[in-house]
Amino acid sequence: MIPINASMSSSLSILKRTNELFDLTQKRVASGKEVFSSTDDVARYRLSENLLGRSGQLTSINNNISLGLATLETTDNTLKQMLGLVQSALTLITKAQNEGSNGVRAVTSTASIDQNSVVTGVSVGSIFSITSDSGRTFTYNFNSTAVTWGEIANALNVSNIGVVADFIPGAVVGTTNIRFRSINDKDFSFDGITDQNVMDDLAGLTTPTGQVFNAANLFANGIAAPTASERGFTLAYGGHVTGTSGGGVTLATAIPAGSSIVLEDGNGQYRTINYGAATTVGQFITDVTALGAGIKAELVNQSGGAGGPLQLRLRNMNGGNMNIVAAAGGFAAAGVVGFPGVTTGFAATLSQNYALRLAYGQQYDAILQNIDSLAQNNPVPDGRNLLQAETISVMLDEFSSNPIRIAGVQLTAAGYLTMSQAGATWANDGNLQSSATQARQAETLLLQLQAQFATFNNYVRARFDLNRTYTSDAKTLGDEIVAADTSEESAALLALQTRQQFAVQAVSIGNQAQQSLLRLLG
Repeated sequence: MIPINASMSSSLSILKRTNELFDLTQKRVASGKEVFSSTDDVARYRLSENLLGRSGQLTSINNNISLGLATLETTDNTLKQMLGLVQSALTLITKAQNEGSNGVRAVTSTASIDQNSVVTGVSVGSIFSITSDSGRTFTYNFNSTAVTWGEIANALNVSNIGVVADFIPGAVVGTTNIRFRSINDKDFSFDGITDQNVMDDLAGLTTPTGQVFNAANLFANGIAAPTASERGFTLAYGGHVTGTSGGGVTLATAIPAGSSIVLEDGNGQYRTINYGAATTVGQFITDVTALGAGIKAELVNQSGGAGGPLQLRLRNMNGGNMNIVAAAGGFAAAGVVGFPGVTTGFAATLSQNYALRLAYGQQYDAILQNIDSLAQNNPVPDGRNLLQAETISVMLDEFSSNPIRIAGVQLTAAGYLTMSQAGATWANDGNLQSSATQARQAETLLLQLQAQFATFNNYVRARFDLNRTYTSDAKTLGDEIVAADTSEESAALLALQTRQQFAVQAVSIGNQAQQSLLRLLG
């Protein structure tokens, strides 16, 4: 047993206290905090905990706000897609109105042909030729067997003959047909020198003159010259009168002396052609052409049959009626040409092309379905679809006193957007106009709805950013209130280390002194 005197007891007490202070100071230096609990400093600890608690609450609030913002932003993207669809719908409406407003001189193949469709069956040297009643001709010479209809269309469209080719929706959704259209108010013809292998791609061509389309009988066979009966196919809306000679006529068919005809030309003037001496059909065609009066005399294979028979046809190239005022001799009904006496060939009504309108209408209806699908499947992150009349509630602060509620709408094309007039009814001008009015109204409604949600978005985002600032500030302040002065605490730690060393040495010296005394007494 080692007795402890008062000096040694004091040294041990100092060492114990020094160790306690050393541990505390070391803890402050390591943690950076001076106050660890309310026993350290009630006021500072409580204030710090309040600030840190509010910071945590604001973090939770902002997690909820972020879901609301994601819902608003996703909905805005969906509305942008809908606006694009409505604008596409307006474009379709405009195209449909243009097709039906003034009518068109056009002929459309019923075959499914697009720009990439290759012209089948042709040979190098094959020809495709179109002549406008303006007198201009387009001729395409094939130098390859892999030519597409898009290439031909491009070449025709830059040729400036008054005829263009375009690709329009087919009767079956998703198909495309090629259309040849006059842009100068003149009729036009597919010339007989065209290879029948080109023309047989264009199934379904029709004309108001009633000429029957038959590629094999109206056009040249390959690169060979056309036969006498292969006279081509004419798209004609102007009035026409065709001879009725049962056996047909040729350029060499004789017209007897004393034959005459009085007709109204394309400019409304009366013209008389008399033949005192016998002449031929070929000469008569030359004489009519020389008049330059808007009337075309031509041989035509009207039936489209093999070998003819050819008939002589008078046609108004200016689009009006074809009037024969008087006819005698070879031009009379019983004459060699066989015109049916005094008669009028009435001009045809320009095509309103309701089939094309309805094809555009099918695309319009598909857009309406797509709008409905977008509204139903709006990919919001928390399952609250603002486009299906659902409401989201966003808590903006930690006091739970002022949540903001954003009400959705039940959005459908026919309902909220008013686009109730179907494209399937566009054959009627009034229905087409209704679709146009409704689509413009839908565009306005979408823009208004987008602006409404954008206002909420801006307000909520501003609060989100403010909360984030508050969160950072509260956490920083809460930490600073209970923070230790690390420089001061480090200096104190160093001093305590020195004091601890001195106390240990004092205890050691006292212990050695006690042991020396015991040895002397012993």
